Amino acid sequence: MAPSSEALLSTSMLAPPPPPSLYLPAHFKLSNAQLAFFLRETSPHERAGGGAGERTSPSTGHPLQRAESFVVFQTKELPAINITFGPFTRDQALSKELLQPASPLDIPGTLTVNWKVRAFIVQTRVFSSSPTVQVFFYIAGRDWDDFRVQDKLPCVRLHAFRDVREIKTSCRMKGSLAQCLAQLDLPQSWFNTNVAPLGRRKGSAEALLEGVSETLQAELYYTLHEAGIDGGCSEGPGHRGGMGAAQHPLLRIGSISLYQAGQEQQLVDKQLDKNMFLRLPDKPLRPGEMLRIYLYLMPNSSVDHFTLRVKAKKGVNLLQTRSLSAQWKVDWEVQSGAKHSISTIQWVTTFPLPDIQGSLELMQLDFEMENFTSLSVTRRINWNVDYRGQSPTPESDKVVTELTVVQKDIQAIIPIAMDTEIINTAILTGRTVAIPVKMVSIEMNGGVNDVSAFVQCKSTNEDIVKVSMNCDYVFVNGKETRGSMNARVIFSYEHLSAPLELTVWVPKLPLLVELSDYNLSFIKGWRVPILPDRRSARDSEGEDDDEERRITRGCTLQFQRAQVKVLTQFHTTSTEGTDQVITMLGPDWQLDVTELVQDSLKVEDARVAELLDRTVLVGLELGITTIKVESPLAVDAVLGEATFSVTDDKVSITELRVHAVSGLSMSVQPSPGNSHTMVAKAAGVQTLSTPKQEASLSIWMLFSDHTAATLTYFDPKDYTLNGSSLDEKVVSVVQEPGQRWPVVAAEGEGSGELVRVEMTICEACQKTKRKSVIASASVYVKVRFGPEEDSEEETTTEGEMEMQPASVPIDYTNFPTISNQERPTDSDLEEDEFIHSPRNMTDLEIGMYALLGVFCLAILVFLINCIVFVLKYRHKRIPPEGQANMDHSHHWVFLGNGQPLRAQCQMSPQQADSPGNPLESVQTCCHSDHHSSGSSQTSVQSQAHGRGDGSSGGSTKDAGEDASSPTSKRKRVKFTTFTTLPTEELPYNAIPMADEQDIQWVCQDMGFQDPEELHDYMRRIKEIA
Repeated sequence: MAPSSEALLSTSMLAPPPPPSLYLPAHFKLSNAQLAFFLRETSPHERAGGGAGERTSPSTGHPLQRAESFVVFQTKELPAINITFGPFTRDQALSKELLQPASPLDIPGTLTVNWKVRAFIVQTRVFSSSPTVQVFFYIAGRDWDDFRVQDKLPCVRLHAFRDVREIKTSCRMKGSLAQCLAQLDLPQSWFNTNVAPLGRRKGSAEALLEGVSETLQAELYYTLHEAGIDGGCSEGPGHRGGMGAAQHPLLRIGSISLYQAGQEQQLVDKQLDKNMFLRLPDKPLRPGEMLRIYLYLMPNSSVDHFTLRVKAKKGVNLLQTRSLSAQWKVDWEVQSGAKHSISTIQWVTTFPLPDIQGSLELMQLDFEMENFTSLSVTRRINWNVDYRGQSPTPESDKVVTELTVVQKDIQAIIPIAMDTEIINTAILTGRTVAIPVKMVSIEMNGGVNDVSAFVQCKSTNEDIVKVSMNCDYVFVNGKETRGSMNARVIFSYEHLSAPLELTVWVPKLPLLVELSDYNLSFIKGWRVPILPDRRSARDSEGEDDDEERRITRGCTLQFQRAQVKVLTQFHTTSTEGTDQVITMLGPDWQLDVTELVQDSLKVEDARVAELLDRTVLVGLELGITTIKVESPLAVDAVLGEATFSVTDDKVSITELRVHAVSGLSMSVQPSPGNSHTMVAKAAGVQTLSTPKQEASLSIWMLFSDHTAATLTYFDPKDYTLNGSSLDEKVVSVVQEPGQRWPVVAAEGEGSGELVRVEMTICEACQKTKRKSVIASASVYVKVRFGPEEDSEEETTTEGEMEMQPASVPIDYTNFPTISNQERPTDSDLEEDEFIHSPRNMTDLEIGMYALLGVFCLAILVFLINCIVFVLKYRHKRIPPEGQANMDHSHHWVFLGNGQPLRAQCQMSPQQADSPGNPLESVQTCCHSDHHSSGSSQTSVQSQAHGRGDGSSGGSTKDAGEDASSPTSKRKRVKFTTFTTLPTEELPYNAIPMADEQDIQWVCQDMGFQDPEELHDYMRRIKEIA
């Protein structure tokens, strides 16, 4: 059974977030390139339209490695990629093979990465009377002001194929435009219709040629090859494909149509009114050439007479008119003026017009073009038809035809642009992107002339591309709204016109604004000074206790910081008119345009956050706001934005990742699966190979909200970074006053965690003499003198890095008790409730822990001695017969400060007679016939259990001392039986008089069978006391 969507959702929600990806925090830069971008590969989630998703870091997940993909669009010289980390830098120039892996324009010693050969067929229709094929070549993408490679420009070989036959010719590219015109004369046999064409056959409805039902095709190709030693271009052997075809494959230009000589006249129709139209040649005229114009009657027209008035400018003379039928009468006269001549032509028929299906030719008019001195002139002829008494239709009022007369036989004009693509970065930067344009004319005799100063131009859609007033460049200024694969600018010169087609790429809007952290929180334990210009805002908004604690002594908790990146894709629309979107480099890549728009990045609410170094987002106050990319051209226009929050949540630094980097290594290679993009891989070297060689530190902070930030995001004034060497024989730590971070220097060979780094808050926010450590970590350092190892060995592998302990949080329960003078305040406790990274114990802490250990050991020894003693003497007091006579010992043992019982025992006459050893009385008691008095019992008990100092204690002073006296501090042991206290009138007697059974009970109750045992027992008690 498949799991439900709710189950999958709950599983994904419970799954822990992935750890932040770390990389070498080095700075990459591309130089010597006119237009280049760093790239980021689009995630599948983004390609599916799901938004930015998780950030893909520019790395392989290794903290000492980093990979950056990039693309170079425009460059004049070999670009270089530079990587910088601390004092270390590494440059690597890109090779030609990497930039242009398979370019037909391979010129030794010249970078041709942007060069593209453009070919234009001058006339797509070739007639047998003038069987010359002209193809114009030039190189686009080349800097026209670069004159260094003009003598290295290649030759172009033109190949024409008809069926299985081939002819070819060559021309040498030259000049600032790197241009040449290849002319090829086709043999007459190629115009024979009985030869099956190699190309396709099609109708000629669009050819406007009468009597032609089909056309013949010839295919044109070209190849490139080097010029000869003398600078010429040899034809090479006559095999198919020409010389070097294997090295330079045939590149297709297009096809041409072939016509017989009788089909060469190309005519156009000009409507006069609904009844008649003119047919005249569609070509420029030469001075002195005769122009023949035909007048036709439309089908189903019933006109039988009319008057045609022709007004021509001076220089166009009507020579004669001629009717094709004798039944039609034609009269004409000419009135010449200073500037114009007016010809009146009357046509009348006396017979009905013939019934024909098509148009009927009525007359033929012959004009002559006079000579002139200018390069070209335009002559106009006005036509007017009058039907005698019939009201003329509005269309017949006036019709104008224009005739162009040129001194030279210009076949075509060709617009040339320095590049064929425009990447519209003006939308992002506001700076105009322009491409120079020139116009050349191609004559029949092969002449190529620059006519840029005489042309007119107009863009077909200024929302895509614009053209300058002088027609010398096309440009985009950022006000465009879309792109196109075939943006067109029309250039005209006299009667000729030609389009310039360009590809215009525009950035995809809105831009993707990406932050490394969208939720900026307080960092526990890290206090920074409040700047004067921020104090009033913070004090006015924070009135609760937490806010007051945060601004105590002019310091507040540090906010997290985030890196800002702006990404986009450049796209355009297809040429088919389907508005299909085509993405530059494909949908898998996004371009990093942060550098282009960093001046336009703004935080909407400047009180909440600000931008540091234009790309680092710094939280200032609590709130939610957006960072946006403002349009540099339109007010209140936003190109892209991202929402983030600055909250009062507190995160802790769970880990400090510190690595020592002694150098950099870098490699550049093509991106897999894409020949246009490249990838630069950089790695930090850990091994110190020479004495006194220094290593810089790479420091990442990992937070409890599963984000990470490099320490370079933060101002060095907000913290202090101290380093110490754990083995001075291997490494030393140097920290100059002007240095940002400490530097590790090699002293001797060795490896391991040899350096300790501590990060503390700045001096201005230290509240006590005890340094407030934010985080600390051990640094792995490897010193091995000798030749440098390969970069693969130098760089710590990912597995090795995982084995290196980074940092362990500090457990504050193991810390000694702090005195009242050093006890932190409530503010300190609130700010210090976070997990520190470990640090070394001080000498004081070591001494306190050692003393505590000695105390614990002494207590343990004491307890062991007590247990041994109890077990030992408890074993000796057990009766040999197993009798248990100690059950009632509590009846006669008394502890107290009362009067010694011996004072009362001295009142007994029997004890007064025996003042010797007290133990003798004990023996007497035990060996008597049990007829002793109660006073004797009292004496025995009092002396046997008297003071423990060994004295008899029977002096008058002791006897007279009151038990309640303040000088009676020593506790005394008294033996008595619990009985009713006497009345106040009687003298106090602790042990009343007893009979013989009572006296005998005293010895038996102690478990002694022999009086000698009681003697030993009393002696041992004295020795212990």
